[in-house]
Amino acid sequence: MEIMTRFYNKPAAILTKPLQIGEFSSHANLGFESNARNLRYLIHVEKDFEPLFNLDAGFNNFFAKDPTDCENDLIHLQEWAISERGKFSNDYKRVFRNAEMVCCRGTLTNIAQTPYYSKDPWRMVAVRHEGIIYIHSCGATDGMSFCYPENPLDAHLTYWGHSFQRIMTSRNYDYAMLGGFDDSEIVDCRETYSAVYRSDIIKPNGDKIKLAYSSEIKAVDENNKFVDFKTQDSHNYNGNWLKKSWYWWFQSHFSAVDRVYVGFRSELGIVHNIRVAERSYLRKHAGSRCDVVLNIVTDVLSEVKKRCVDSLEVR
Repeated sequence: MEIMTRFYNKPAAILTKPLQIGEFSSHANLGFESNARNLRYLIHVEKDFEPLFNLDAGFNNFFAKDPTDCENDLIHLQEWAISERGKFSNDYKRVFRNAEMVCCRGTLTNIAQTPYYSKDPWRMVAVRHEGIIYIHSCGATDGMSFCYPENPLDAHLTYWGHSFQRIMTSRNYDYAMLGGFDDSEIVDCRETYSAVYRSDIIKPNGDKIKLAYSSEIKAVDENNKFVDFKTQDSHNYNGNWLKKSWYWWFQSHFSAVDRVYVGFRSELGIVHNIRVAERSYLRKHAGSRCDVVLNIVTDVLSEVKKRCVDSLEVR
């Protein structure tokens, strides 16, 4: 398949509004619960709030995900389906609301970024079973869907992203509404909350790709709307801070996220400014790049759907 942007800069497919059909919480050592135990709440702040966060605090104590625990990126989505099957007469087609393809949102993101990050490899395996195609992201070289950072700088940058999310949220709703920040909480990347969605991708010719997928959700606001968090170099505060708007839009669009909170950090990981980007603004700023990323995902999934038949593994 072609990966150059000019092949996908055309009228885009349409993603119907994602319908949340489930949720689950993931824990250390592949722990799983079919509930919202790990859902976090956005801490309430006033409009004139001036942050001063040290994102590097606690770096030596945080718990990263173990790549070996993520060899099967679908494991918790599958466990969720197993926990739900009794409600649907053990019919997984009904559990996934008649979806024909099941995956994690991360798999879709890997595909979507290809026209703009063509040097970042990805690999997936698709297996069709009882009328459902399960798409598994297994990494490009060693079967791992991700690996530890290769150098100290990348390790700190990765941590700062998780740290910003933790500082801006709380597991306690009442505490979050009071507006108190706690930068002493140990960051544990193994403790996550995910929503399960059902949506259709409608192609320009009217054909549909019926999709079910899980997506890690960072927090919910006071209006029960999902929000996300990003960090940016403070040098971009008055300039090119929306250079990844298409990427953020894609993630938000598939996760039903309304707002993205962007923390601007120094080279030492100190946050002095925060901006909020609405999903609609990200779409407007990114323009046709949003069409490109949605179209390549549509084309890849269409190709998988065409090739994948019962009992056949497609690479």
